[in-house]
Amino acid sequence: MNTVRVAGLDLPLFQGGNPSLLFPSDLVETDSTIRNLQNIIYPMLEGRPVLLVGDAGVGKNALVYYINWKMQKPTLRFSLNEDTLPEDLIGSYRVLLDGKGFEWTDGILTSALKSGYSFVADEMNLATPHILKRFSSVYESAFIDILEGSGERILGNSGFHFVGTQNPSEGFEGRKPLPFDITKHFSVVFVDPHTPDEILFILSKLYPDLNSDFLKKAISTSIQIELLIKQGDIGRGDLEKYHFNIRVLKKLCERVLLFGKSESQIHLREVLHLYYDPFRKSEDRDKIRPILQDQWGQIPSDLSRSQNIDVSFHIQDKTLFCNDKKIFLLDEGKAKTLLASVPLPNPILDFMEKVTTAFQNKENVLIEFREDQDPQVYYKLITELIGNQVELVSLSKGVHTSDIIGALKPIGVSEVGWTDGPLTRGIRKGAMIVITGLESAGAELVEKMNMLTDDAKSLALPPESGETVPIKLKENSRVLAFKTFRSSKSLPTISRAFRNRFTSILFPELEDIDTIKEILAFYLPNEFLPEAMAKFHLKVKNLSQKRTIGSANLVPYSFGISNLLTWKDHILHFNQQNVKDVALRGGKIAYSNQVSDTKERAEIEKILDFQLQGIEAVSELFEKIEEKKKLLLNPPI
Repeated sequence: MNTVRVAGLDLPLFQGGNPSLLFPSDLVETDSTIRNLQNIIYPMLEGRPVLLVGDAGVGKNALVYYINWKMQKPTLRFSLNEDTLPEDLIGSYRVLLDGKGFEWTDGILTSALKSGYSFVADEMNLATPHILKRFSSVYESAFIDILEGSGERILGNSGFHFVGTQNPSEGFEGRKPLPFDITKHFSVVFVDPHTPDEILFILSKLYPDLNSDFLKKAISTSIQIELLIKQGDIGRGDLEKYHFNIRVLKKLCERVLLFGKSESQIHLREVLHLYYDPFRKSEDRDKIRPILQDQWGQIPSDLSRSQNIDVSFHIQDKTLFCNDKKIFLLDEGKAKTLLASVPLPNPILDFMEKVTTAFQNKENVLIEFREDQDPQVYYKLITELIGNQVELVSLSKGVHTSDIIGALKPIGVSEVGWTDGPLTRGIRKGAMIVITGLESAGAELVEKMNMLTDDAKSLALPPESGETVPIKLKENSRVLAFKTFRSSKSLPTISRAFRNRFTSILFPELEDIDTIKEILAFYLPNEFLPEAMAKFHLKVKNLSQKRTIGSANLVPYSFGISNLLTWKDHILHFNQQNVKDVALRGGKIAYSNQVSDTKERAEIEKILDFQLQGIEAVSELFEKIEEKKKLLLNPPI
């Protein structure tokens, strides 16, 4: 029998497995890794199931992938959640395409039993206990009775092994650990985190071109910021759960290798992007700054822009160049049009530079924004810049797993068949997968996408799809999510484990008068109107924030960039010789009409009229607006 050595133990090589279910691993065998591996392998050799417990990003799935990759044994993994049903794992009947019969399709767990593969029940504690009890015979005695089908008993083939995972309750709001009457059948292994010395050893092995001094500073930065989070010193005001671990360190190393391994300025820039910029509260950033100062030297006092370096875009030979970044484009002409079709003030250029960095490094991107700073006007630029088709996955409360992955549906007058949901459809066609409303669906649904957003980059489909092998994300695909800031503890948000799989980029707060004027001047003649509109917008916004208006309301009025753009759209659409009348009416539509108190509404309209005084003095404003409209329809490229 051929064997392979893993963590000092000889394991049998698996024969005849599906190679598409092997996941190459870059795991480095440190002392704690060897200890974790042995804690898994010994029960595995005895035929006992294993339950891995550990913090997000500690490497629970990576350990299993590593063992199976070395053994050449395929891994079938399924992310459980509150929508999981027994038939998802065991199997179900599917209607034949002609509608004249039924066909049984094994579920992913049944397939693993029959093939002798490893099965990983990821986030096992997210499924309800009564669902887990349905396949208790698997983790108790390695068999399943197909009650939903033929009734036959499927025994685990030689090599079958059951692994469950769960995150600890600490740091994961509302999650409960598996009950003892389930865990008693497992060898429970708490996966020890790596020590700083081990992290240094791992990164040195993975990135030998990076010098030890850089790696030590990066590790120290990560550990100190993570400690502040655990102590509650930072991140509390954001009402979000942040997490910095070896996954973020790998991302930093990959970026530095891409952009300049020997340039201290590049080191600092990428450290700021990954460890400083995701925090939106100034008090949090003030606590992080001394750590960065101590590790990376002098830091500019103003970090509102990317170290005050001008950002520029240039397209040539189907490649987008953004300073030192470059991305291959599928449609050069479309990219040029997109860049020419929206205003690009400095805050947006800095934001797009961060997005471009993440795209080049093939990272999952999470764009977070305040409700009144909705990035809708830049949506097409962000999502379509590379040129992939866009597949929108819109989440909300009440959305089920089948709504986004797919289900059996009528496909004709008398036929029923599998229909891909938007997430599955996007993976198949290599699209830019855009997830909106990430915060409103709740952690249980989004955790279903764990496997897609980690190193596996795959998604397991339910048996009614007729597919037993997970589908994989294509090379040029990206996962891009949009999420509003959490404003109350009563509102749902994503877990720290899921957040850790993304690069968080904050959409800028477009609130200074020069930026607003620049945005408006892109659409309107750069004379009187942009400044008058900007001043009015900031004045009304300030009155609302101080509750000078809306004091009787439970929720204050909110005026954001969308109000300005609505106002601008009205002016462009209804432009006439008397521009002031149009501008007044547009301002009322965008702002004052939503105010319930008549006195407050009248006061706002008085301010509006005052700001627009002198508009008549601008000669030929009507004609200039018409010229702007023509330019917007055919932007110069």
